[in-house]
Order: sequence, then structure tokens, then C-alpha cells
Amino acid sequence: MPKALERIWIGLDWGTHSSKWWYEAAEEPGKLLPPTKAQAVIDSTIHRSGQKLSLVKEREIPKSECQDPRLKRRLLDDPLGADYWGAIREGIGISLGEAATLSLGVLLGDVVRDLASRDYVIVPDKTAVEIRYSLPNWISSEPTHQASRKRMFQTATILSLMVAEREFERLPGVGKEIGIEEWRTLVKAIRESPTCQKLFEKGPNDFGSLIGGPFSIPDRPSVSWRMVVESTAAGFPQLQHFLMPAEDARKTEDHWVKLLVVDVGAGSTDAGYFISSRKADGRLLLNYLKPASTLDYAGEQLTEMLKRFYLRRKNREITIQEAETIKLNAPDEWKDEQFVVDWREQIAEHVGEYMRHVPDELRLPEPSIPGLKIVMTGGSGLVEGLDRAVWNAVAEALARRDIPHNVANRTEITELTLDWPEDRFDRARRAVSIGAANSNFAQLEYVEGFGKATLIKTSVQRW
Repeated sequence: MPKALERIWIGLDWGTHSSKWWYEAAEEPGKLLPPTKAQAVIDSTIHRSGQKLSLVKEREIPKSECQDPRLKRRLLDDPLGADYWGAIREGIGISLGEAATLSLGVLLGDVVRDLASRDYVIVPDKTAVEIRYSLPNWISSEPTHQASRKRMFQTATILSLMVAEREFERLPGVGKEIGIEEWRTLVKAIRESPTCQKLFEKGPNDFGSLIGGPFSIPDRPSVSWRMVVESTAAGFPQLQHFLMPAEDARKTEDHWVKLLVVDVGAGSTDAGYFISSRKADGRLLLNYLKPASTLDYAGEQLTEMLKRFYLRRKNREITIQEAETIKLNAPDEWKDEQFVVDWREQIAEHVGEYMRHVPDELRLPEPSIPGLKIVMTGGSGLVEGLDRAVWNAVAEALARRDIPHNVANRTEITELTLDWPEDRFDRARRAVSIGAANSNFAQLEYVEGFGKATLIKTSVQRW
């Protein structure tokens, strides 16, 4: 008989090309299960065959009449465009909002399948479930960022309501077809329900409140959800790695960690800064500051440039998947080409500009605490030479803000440290989902910045 879980934290990372999930779970309070050996990454393309839709594992090629890839890119490119819930995409027969909900629902369904394979089950109204949905760093008051935040919150709310009211076992699964009308009817029923409309109306009105805490359903408190920015989730495992055990510190300053994470996915580049420590009694002080605004320039652009390069120089037409493999495993033929240099510099310049203005006037220049650490994550974060370009841009940014040389010179690139996966590229691309699912993630506190004398409070920013 399957064993009931007492609590589970689930991290979902819906990506432009591929999507990942992770979870931490406890069968009894305070006792986490051993980590799962995660299954294959999910291809983000939605396939249509007749009147049915499906998503499959990465590198699988199902028989389908129509494929709608890169759906997250549609959200990134045009958040103020067609009606998110009402405008039907001609190919797959559902709206972008319904497609986003289906993609995340399949990820969540695969979590349930993995738990069943380990002989565990989520018990409705008994297992405490917190779902963490990742989103790019849509932090500004620009209309595009406001619309994107609102759309992702609504998507997360509908899926969370779906599992709270209709249970996890009814979720779509990887490689399993679901009828177009069946899915549209289900999403519409939840979206138009009084409970959902109230959650929409009382939803967060600014970036700080969007990511500041979990949301829940009044009469279904066992299911909650949280929105997490990708840079914060990606960097959290590395932050934990650097936090020194209380008994190992010789002085208070040894506890301080200054960490910059640069997450380069397929569709966006997201950077964020952590400043954290531990009190003498062992309690953690985990803070992350306002992240960089998302940069809609990342691995996808390099992939396309590599395809053109091989066609032009080698007279060889390669697929997107081949270009993705070459991007990380065979750089010698192209790493010094001008288009690659320019790609690295554009991302590095974005990160450097963020560090030039990151609102930490208190600890960033402090010489008595360890230097700034940098960690690169994401499917394209480990492209050869990108880390050095970022280091150079950060060093220049610190110099321009008059950070002392004995502080700036201690800035270092660090390797993402996780117990699993063993492959460094796989670790980097799963960092967002693994960090989002961390049972300690809720200890993080978002602040706008640290001044020399006072903490800068979060500003109000309307949708």
C-alpha cells in the first residue's frame, strides 16, 4: 500500500525549449526522503494529433499533425498581445493561457508519477503541498512586465485550484493524450469559478507581494503555491553550499556570503544577488535583493547563430538539437568567432550594469567579509568563455562604484555544487527547479536593498 506523505515542496520550471521539475518531501515531520533520481527533461513543445494534445520527453519524436514549440517565447515576446485565455491558437486549438496551464500540469503530473514509482502518494486535505512556479525576473513597472506577472500568477492559480479541488491523480501526464475540448472545458470551469475570481481580484499588486509569500485557498489550506524568480531559485542551492556551519566560524564575518547568480536559459537571462549570514545562535539570515530585470537574450539566440555558422562555413545544415549539443560540448570550432564574442559580451554587459547599481551599500564593499562569489546556471550558462566575460564585466562594475581593490579582487567564479546530477551541464539546467523545491527556500526574504544606515523597504508597484 502506498505511503502517505506528510509534506511536499514542488519546483516547476517551464522553459522555452525544455521544462523541468523537482521535489523535496517528508513522510513524517522533519525527515526528508532521499532525493529522487529525476526522470528525463520534458520537451516544451505541445503536439496535436486529431483532437488530442500531448507533451513528451526531450528527444522523443511522437507522431503528430501539428507542433507548437517555444510557447513561453510567445509570452516573453508579446504579453500585451492577444487575449491570453480567449484567443485560440489555430494549430493546437487552445489559447496560450490554456497551453501554459497544460505544460505545467504535465510537469506536476510527472511528479505524481515519480512518487507512485517510489510507493508514495499525496493524500488530499492531509498532505501539505506547496508548489513553486518559476518566472523570469519581470520586476519593472513597464506594462509588459506587469502583464507577464499577471498572466503567470493566473496560470499558477488555476493549476493550483485544479489539484486542490480535483486531486493530483487526474492531472495530464507525459506522453498521455488529453482531448482539446476536455482541457478547455476544465480550465474554463476553474477560471470562471467564484473561488478563482476572488483569488484573481485579491492577487498581488506589485512584484514584492507577488514573490513575498505563499498563496492558498481558504477552504483548501493543504495546497499552497508561491511564485519564485528564476535567478533566486537557481542560486539558492549554491547559497546554502557557502553558508558556514555555526561551529566552524572563527568570527562573525566568516558567516557572510555575497553571491551573484547568472541564469542563462533558452529564452531569457536572469541575474540576482544574495547577501546572507548566520546569527551567533545558528539562525540563518537569508536575503536576496532586487534582481536584474530579465534580459530577453540568451541561449536561443546563440543556437540560431550556430546553425547559420555551420551552414555558411561548413555547408552543413544542423538541427536545433544538434546546435544545442554543439553549444556546450564542441566549442573549439567557433568559440572565438565574432558572433560568439558579441553574444558573451551582451550578456556580460547586462550583468555588469546590474552589479554597478545593485542596491547593497552596506556589505558589498565591506573588506572584512569574504569576497563576491559568482555562479553560472541555466542551459546556456556554461557556454565556454561566458563566465570569464561576466567576471570581467563585474570587476569593471565594482571598480566604477569605487569598491576597494582588496574587495573587488576577491571576486571569484564558482562551480554549481549539487549532490545530483553528476553531469555539470545537467546540474546547471536543473538549478531553477531544484532550488525552487528546496524545503528551506521560504526562509529567503526579499528586500529592495541595503543602505549604509537603514534597510530600504519594498516599494509599491501596481499591476
